[in-house]
Amino acid sequence: MTKFLTVFTPTFNRAYILSKLYNSLKNQSNKNFIWLIVDDGSSDETKTLVQMFHDENQIEIHYIFQENKGKHVAVNNGLRNTKTEFFCVIDSDDYLAVNAVDEMERLSHKIRNDDQIAGFTFIRFSDKTVFDKEKYGKREWIVSGRAKYDWEFPGEMIYCYKTKIHQQFYFPEFQGEKFCSESLIHRRIGRKYKILFTDKVLAFGDYLEDGLSNDFYKLLLKNPQGSLLNIKERFHDKLSQEERLNLAKTYWDIVSKTNRPFTEKFFGINPLLILRVVINKHKK
Repeated sequence: MTKFLTVFTPTFNRAYILSKLYNSLKNQSNKNFIWLIVDDGSSDETKTLVQMFHDENQIEIHYIFQENKGKHVAVNNGLRNTKTEFFCVIDSDDYLAVNAVDEMERLSHKIRNDDQIAGFTFIRFSDKTVFDKEKYGKREWIVSGRAKYDWEFPGEMIYCYKTKIHQQFYFPEFQGEKFCSESLIHRRIGRKYKILFTDKVLAFGDYLEDGLSNDFYKLLLKNPQGSLLNIKERFHDKLSQEERLNLAKTYWDIVSKTNRPFTEKFFGINPLLILRVVINKHKK
């Protein structure tokens, strides 16, 4: 039977926690998926551990090793090696609810034949969050353009895309840079396609000390080309004047601290906004 879904996991030195995700996958009520792992140059026991998972023969597992180039490059690699109809990134520090794949297959049937819809979403909460399960899992709505959503607990949306659509939107890769924000791709897909949003809570996890979320601003400075590109992309959203000015401040800070070329500093985004930023800094 042809699997409908690739659960894709980019990983780097996460052998100490990867079993949690594996156990949630092998316990799925629906096994109609492939687990594709791209190992981004791990130096720990990841490869040996994945081989142990594979030998258990509980789920279909594919493993690819690449030189350490960053999560976004690993995602590109995963996309190039995906043959299933749907592709969903589940990080190595996350795990899925036992009915997650079953719900994902049900949602996939709703959008499979609509070429205007790129994919669907579900919620990932911290595994420390205590929430009323009766309040979630009831809403589904179609979004065109940049989505805004609120719920009472901190969390994030996980996107599951049709592979053929996601393969139109690979991450840009810059020499020497190992980070590019996922929101860049979500925005680009969302501008061209609709998304089926849901409030189903199907994933859990927490940000670890070795994760990308720690020292996030340092990441931006170490990867300026990807960071600046993402800021430029955000200017296509419907933004308030305050939001535009705050983005311009961040843009100016990054180009200044990373010694970007003169033309990129002053003309990479709206030069009038940059002028306001510079004037305000001199007033302080």
